[in-house]
Amino acid sequence: MIEKLLSSANYDASKRLLDVAILRHEALSSNIGNLETPGYKRVDLPKNFQTALNEAIKSGKTASIAFPNLIADLDSPAQRKDGNNVVLQDELMVMNKNAAEYEALTEFVSGSVRTLKMAISGRIQ
Repeated sequence: MIEKLLSSANYDASKRLLDVAILRHEALSSNIGNLETPGYKRVDLPKNFQTALNEAIKSGKTASIAFPNLIADLDSPAQRKDGNNVVLQDELMVMNKNAAEYEALTEFVSGSVRTLKMAISGRIQ
């Protein structure tokens, strides 16, 4: 039972997604911290990462999900004359969405661990 739960595709994907959510939160925090840095280019996950992730989850091949590297967003236009392309409102909105996704994932993983604990102890706590 333990091996089955801990190796399930959903549980494995959730653990990986938690790591990715932390990475993205750090990137977004860095973007906000560099809001006034001349020439700074915002960093984030690659745009195609979410698509690749969704495909891996649908196919049940979550082990093939490679941990992404952050990349500079060179496509966004500069918001100031110094070349900085960070928009505070956009960063805060994405950060809130990322935090909500993280919260949902932690609930799923916690529920899986509670189920495992209940199976081991044989009772609800």
